[in-house]
Parts: sequence; C-alpha cells; structure tokens
Amino acid sequence: SGKDSATTSTEIRIQAIYALRRVAIKLPHKVRNCLYPVFKNPERSVEERIAAFIVMMDSEPQASFLELLAQSTQRETSNQVGGFVYTHMKSLAESKMPRDERISKACQKALRLCKPFHLGIQYSQSSKFQAVKEASLGASVDIQTVSDKRSVLPRAATA
Repeated sequence: SGKDSATTSTEIRIQAIYALRRVAIKLPHKVRNCLYPVFKNPERSVEERIAAFIVMMDSEPQASFLELLAQSTQRETSNQVGGFVYTHMKSLAESKMPRDERISKACQKALRLCKPFHLGIQYSQSSKFQAVKEASLGASVDIQTVSDKRSVLPRAATA
C-alpha cells in the first residue's frame, strides 16, 4: 500500500543517513555537504532532519558550522527539529567531559545565536548525563528522543 511504502522509504533514508556516521570523521565536509540540505528541508520528515543533524554533529564541526546550525533555529518551523537542535547544543555546551572541551566551548558561543526551545517531553530532545571525578576520569550517557506530535511516546530513542 502507498502509506507503507512511504514509511518504508523514509525508514530507508534514515538508515542511509545514519550509515554516513561511519565516514563522518574521515570525510566531514562531504558528509556535511550531503546532509545540510536534508536538515534544512522542511518537506523532509522530522526523523530524517534530526538524523542529518546528529550525523553532522558526529563530523566534529568547526565553530562556524555550529553557528550556522544554531542560526537555522531562528527560522525553524518544526518544534521537533528546533527543540532537538537546541537541547543537543545546550547539553554539549554544558559538558564537563575532557573530550568535549573544544565542541563545548564552540556550542557555548553558538547557543547565543540559537532560538531557545523550552518544550515539554512530547518534543524531540537530547540530554547528556555525566559524572566527572577528575580531569581524566568520567562517564557520560547521551539520551536522544525523536518525538511525534501525534503521541506522547517518542518514535525513537537512543542512549
């Protein structure tokens, strides 16, 4: 049926986006050039757009690209996408993990350009829980939920 094939093709596109995680560090510019149009396109599903954002963030973007992503929230029409971008950058900005030091500082700066999204649990979001004992010892758990306005339960969750 038509709806099943549309759902299937969306799921395939999402898996294809996540497959780019494997090369995001080695080919960051190519991955970002491929995924930025997906992220910016409001005709794409929320899940595709958030997947594109996650993989672009995996490519260890420079401050200028983070600022571009933050500025995009000013014109964002989807609370799901905007809320996810805002909470993801906010959790990175607040990170105390030594490995996150560079991106944390860049996100702190980029957040000034980001439209704040203070939405409830029914919206997509990203959270980071950390325990840092010393400068070189710590643990971190990232929890990301992709939600749908039709349900209070998330469509997808990763930890």
